Amino acid sequence: MDCTAKLSVIVPVYNVAPYLRKCLDSLLGQSYSNLEIILCDDGSTDNSGAICDEYTQKDSRCLVIHKENEGVCTARNAAFQKVTGDYVTFVDSDDFLEPNAYETVLSAVQEHAADACFYGWKRIHADTGQIQYTFKGRTGTGTGEEALRQALLFNGYAGHIWNKVFSTAYWKQDGVIRLPEMDPAFAVGEDCEWLVRMLRPYRNVVFLSDCLYNYLVRSDSAVNIRKFTEARLTEIPAREKIAQEAAAVWPALEDPARAKAYARLIQNGKLAFRLRDRHAAARIKPHLSKNRRSYFRCGEISLTQKLKAIAAEVLIRFT
Repeated sequence: MDCTAKLSVIVPVYNVAPYLRKCLDSLLGQSYSNLEIILCDDGSTDNSGAICDEYTQKDSRCLVIHKENEGVCTARNAAFQKVTGDYVTFVDSDDFLEPNAYETVLSAVQEHAADACFYGWKRIHADTGQIQYTFKGRTGTGTGEEALRQALLFNGYAGHIWNKVFSTAYWKQDGVIRLPEMDPAFAVGEDCEWLVRMLRPYRNVVFLSDCLYNYLVRSDSAVNIRKFTEARLTEIPAREKIAQEAAAVWPALEDPARAKAYARLIQNGKLAFRLRDRHAAARIKPHLSKNRRSYFRCGEISLTQKLKAIAAEVLIRFT
């Protein structure tokens, strides 16, 4: 394979000192070495910032940005300003990759002359090391529309951005790479909303089911905290925006986007019911009817799942 292509790896960092070294070691130990590792310390109050500095001294491929805490979207946006690679990807700072991840991905990209690559992952429990989930998805190639469909499917590649590599060629103007910025209004669902905009110009995307990314499930991580915050509720407008943006470019994808939105509303609504959080339930209820029809006519969702959703919606209505 051609190893001259540079891959920019964006790593937002916030209070992950116990996990950060394993993450960074997995990047520096990649069999594909032409990397630019951009660390954005988002105002960490633990030792994370010092660890970032340590690694910039250890390896010239690492650079660090220190900024005040404003959230993962602004951290990634700050890192965007430093991207010079032919490709860009993302890693969460408590996760790690298989040693051959980027060699495998970029080899597939070059073989298929692709603009992007979606690849598989494993979900691993931080406390026990137990593998909770192993992705098994389709392989092959598709358009940008098919790539977004795969991100929206319930058994697809998901809307995360950490299991995807993107060409920066479409975003280069006068020799400067200007990636679409992430929307800091969304603390949940922000990945998929950005992904819709990022995929618009892409014509050829390659899909690999190889599990190359290891996602750590932490009981204290932002997505696993079992309570409602205003940040968590930003997923409601994020999912609405995803559906609107998808429909504006690829009308056939509005239904899958709204089906996914309904599923997420139900999941959050069930949490509101368990917590007896009437405020959260009141925010969720108006959006159920808007997305319900898409969910119930989705062929990949089983009858059992649909019946459970009906029962859950009844509970949410009475919360």
